[in-house]
Amino acid sequence: MLFTSWPFLLVFLPLAIAGYGVTSLWGRTPAILWLIAASLTFYGFWAPYLIVLISISIAFNYGISVAIRRTADRPGLQKGLLIGGITVDLLALFYYKYAYALLSFFAGYGYLSAFQGMASVVLPLGISFFTFTQIGYLVDCRDGVTKDNSLSDYVLFVTFFPHLIAGPILHNGEMMPQFADRSNYGLRARNIAPALTLFVLGMLKKSLLADTLSPNVAAGFASAASMQLVGGWTTALSYSLQLYFDFSGYSDMAIALAMLFNVRFPPNFNSPYKARNIVDFWQRWHMSLTRYLTQYLYNPIAMAMRRSRIARGRPMTRKALETPGAFAALVAYPTILTMALAGIWHGAGLQFLVFGVLHGLYLTINHGWRMFRPKPPKGAEKREPPLPQIVLSMAITYFAVLLGQVFFRAASCGQAVDLLAAMVGLHGVEHNGAAVEHAGMVKRVLAHLGIFDLFTPARIKQLAQIAVSFAICWFMPNTQQIMAVAEPVLGNLPPPAPRWLQWGPTPRWAVTIAFAALLACLSLGGTSEFLYFQF
Repeated sequence: MLFTSWPFLLVFLPLAIAGYGVTSLWGRTPAILWLIAASLTFYGFWAPYLIVLISISIAFNYGISVAIRRTADRPGLQKGLLIGGITVDLLALFYYKYAYALLSFFAGYGYLSAFQGMASVVLPLGISFFTFTQIGYLVDCRDGVTKDNSLSDYVLFVTFFPHLIAGPILHNGEMMPQFADRSNYGLRARNIAPALTLFVLGMLKKSLLADTLSPNVAAGFASAASMQLVGGWTTALSYSLQLYFDFSGYSDMAIALAMLFNVRFPPNFNSPYKARNIVDFWQRWHMSLTRYLTQYLYNPIAMAMRRSRIARGRPMTRKALETPGAFAALVAYPTILTMALAGIWHGAGLQFLVFGVLHGLYLTINHGWRMFRPKPPKGAEKREPPLPQIVLSMAITYFAVLLGQVFFRAASCGQAVDLLAAMVGLHGVEHNGAAVEHAGMVKRVLAHLGIFDLFTPARIKQLAQIAVSFAICWFMPNTQQIMAVAEPVLGNLPPPAPRWLQWGPTPRWAVTIAFAALLACLSLGGTSEFLYFQF
């Protein structure tokens, strides 16, 4: 059930809200049980048998979490329980997400002939997200940072439908206190208007911006081997924007749905194409995943490397750490390994590994530049750089991201390389043959430069769509800034939008959002799945 589907909008969501309002009158426990039932219904809408799978996963992990807490005085056993729990979770993830791809790879080279012709395993929706959420919970139980939560609170934490399929990846320390607070239950008028506004804005991003770019992206990647210069660039840029508005729209809708139930999610998306370096980019893109990777993967790897250096008697002073060898061991290795694993998390193909390694290298270069560049004069870093420097920084960051996104979207590394070859002109430049035949000298020259082709109606429409989309990315405030007065997310908010763009419970905003909702509803017919649903 998509957030933008009619069954969700006309049946599921009204019933979920109404039931929540009624059960909240009877107390916290009935409201929690209602939300769990609604969330499992939402999850099982695609395939009811998936409810059994997620129920087994929840029961297993809750049992392990209880055992981990009860063995706090026996560290060896506790560690074994943690490793066993994580291993089972990862094996389940491996089976559904990677086993078929791996066996297909070997079968393609003549091995495992018995495997050829076997049907693929259907990937359960959201398995990566609810598995990662529960692994993080087990680690927190071992570290003693979780309370003894009830089974119903835990089930709601994992299954709460606004985040179940595609995140954000939640931390129990943020969610459990909200679920435990009795004052949070019941419908709150102050949350309904901003939540509906945010939901409509998310729908607009998804249906009017992301989905309209989808056909050109699909056609472009499918014909990457024959794509030429302009087509290559428009395909890559269109996908970059489709991914941006698809994920941004989904994040807005997930946050808005949580608000309807008086729950605040952490921020997940903060204008990432305004980033001035790649570290800044990952602090703005899929923010909950970045936090998860840092806390549960990067930090343990970096800590293990530090302990290894200390055990070998290596100095750990600041000066000693600012050497190429220490940088390689303590920064480059953990960073590249973390991002490589993050790439594989997105899918089984080699192209996802390339995507992850690329970003690992980007981040390493960024950290290296900060560490080894000539130190700026005192106080210079606090001053805003000149505009040309900002534009150049954003451009370099964006094109590095774009290169990674080509691998992220491609069906294989070969397809990604084909598209990149088109983007650098190795497949030639477009010629609008029929038009060029009757064109004048100037247009003929422009045609040979690939520029004349820009003036076909289809190309003009595509370029205009790309230009408008980039203008929104770069020059408009994001929805968190527009909705700042409603405090839609946890933590620090970005600076609010200009006053005339800030949301408020006014007739002007009511009319604007009503019109936006009409536009969004009229465009629902062509709505496709969210891109992050496949992960």
